Amino acid sequence: MRRIGIGLVLFGVALAQGFKADLRQTVGPLLLGLAGGTEVLAEAAEAYAGGPATEGLNRLRLLWLAARRPWEELEAFAFGPVGGFDPYLDTWPISPEDLKRTLGSPAADLPPEVRGFHALEYLLFQEPARTPEAARHLARLARDLAEKAAALRRAYLDYLEKTPEEELVEELYAASLELAEELFSEKLKHPESPYAQASAEDYRANARGLAKALALLPLPGLAWALALDLERAVAALPSPLERAWDDPKVALALARAQDLYAALGKAPVGRAERRALLWLRAFREEYLAEGEVDAGLEALAG
Repeated sequence: MRRIGIGLVLFGVALAQGFKADLRQTVGPLLLGLAGGTEVLAEAAEAYAGGPATEGLNRLRLLWLAARRPWEELEAFAFGPVGGFDPYLDTWPISPEDLKRTLGSPAADLPPEVRGFHALEYLLFQEPARTPEAARHLARLARDLAEKAAALRRAYLDYLEKTPEEELVEELYAASLELAEELFSEKLKHPESPYAQASAEDYRANARGLAKALALLPLPGLAWALALDLERAVAALPSPLERAWDDPKVALALARAQDLYAALGKAPVGRAERRALLWLRAFREEYLAEGEVDAGLEALAG
């Protein structure tokens, strides 16, 4: 027991001395994987637009799945500039009707509901872009996604450099807590990538990212153990999950996510007013119209 206690103390010292460097080392490869994966996807989509064929479509489907994995891991690190990019990368649900109606429009002129990963997913898996017009639109959306991913990488790394370490610790804790809550309250009850039937793969990546994020934080050993339990439970989910919501493994993964969320709530990291500020900000972005909680945000910030 004494060795464990000493280990936790040493971990806390290491956190204080090198958290920012460890965070950069952890999140850097994910940002690079997202930017690189979406760039390869965009180049392949542009080639496909020059001559749509089944072989090219199948390759694009694989590239879409590969590019999505680092993004789903990054959800545990969704703070700082991520909120400004997320709508253009991962809005869900999308509007298939608007997507069809806006074929041919420049991507920059389109709303989030017809851009990003899920708009591409629809055009790759649900109603494949086989006509020249649809294939060209697919290429435009893929290029837009790649540009947004590259810009996110630059903005995120810049944010890490400029933000004090104490604030980064608090923001990472808040993002991890939010993802744990989202897993049991939403994700493990509804599909997230139904057209590709890849929701299980999304949630596995979420759990891997969550484990990586929590390993950087000064938490009790129980939280780390529960993060590993969650990762194992999500890894065992049936695939495609879209056909197996009644499987007991889904209920087990949901329970593991809820256990982790409860444990994290009992082991808060950072200042209470800072945690409240981060929560209110996230709540406004996710659920409320802009301005409805601004007074509370200003009071906490001031």
